[in-house]
Amino acid sequence: MTAIARLEIIPVREEHMSDHIAAALDELDQFEISYELTPMDTVIQADDVSEIFAATQAAHEALDEDRIITSLEIDHQPDREQHTADRVAAVEHELGRSAQG
Repeated sequence: MTAIARLEIIPVREEHMSDHIAAALDELDQFEISYELTPMDTVIQADDVSEIFAATQAAHEALDEDRIITSLEIDHQPDREQHTADRVAAVEHELGRSAQG
């Protein structure tokens, strides 16, 4: 993978957001990416950064709300193969243990 991103989509409302997050993830499933849902955001991996942009735009547009805040942070290194699991493993190596609390 050459691009790793952090995506956060927040519908501005007072109700629960689970249904909107599920709709956004349904859209991500339509693209050649992998992702991991966390309690605070979604981490995405893709071979090409354009897939991340297309997938996150579709996820953003899947929410039918009057106001949506979307944050996208991308680490794009086209000349390097990178994986989220490798990053976690490197930190765990330094810790000398699993990073799970």
